[in-house]
Amino acid sequence: MTTRRPHLVAAVSGLLRRTHPPALPPRDVQLARLLAILDEAVAAQGESDRIVAACGASGAVSGSVGRSGGVQLNIYQRLGTRLVHLDVDDTLAPYHEHAMRLIAYHRWILHEAMNLAFTPHPDPRAEAMRSRLAGLGRPAADLRTLRHDLHTLASRTTTPAAPR
Repeated sequence: MTTRRPHLVAAVSGLLRRTHPPALPPRDVQLARLLAILDEAVAAQGESDRIVAACGASGAVSGSVGRSGGVQLNIYQRLGTRLVHLDVDDTLAPYHEHAMRLIAYHRWILHEAMNLAFTPHPDPRAEAMRSRLAGLGRPAADLRTLRHDLHTLASRTTTPAAPR
């Protein structure tokens, strides 16, 4: 004999009902929101680049670098979260996905640089990796290029080729 559970029945029937996804905002609004995120990400690059380079410098790394790195990590985490929750149409999806990958890279390289610089048990292999840290690298330039391409797109009415 089975027991009916009305709250489960209601939940399942709610899932089974056809619902329409919420309407996307106009394309220019989507583009403006994506650009606002990219503008903030590019604005944070200077400090992030300095932190990664400082983590790669030989010798002890100051605690202020660690604190600043934590702030930068939070900035990129927040920007990544905003990107995840940003709904865009199919024409902007490749740009959106590329931006998500680049923001994730910025978070990752900051995190790894700080892990290497502030490890409690340094070893020669980790020190060798740390010594190669010089900054954000090519993905930083790629993010700036993406932002430039989207500003160009915003000023035009046609869609250029999707990012690589």
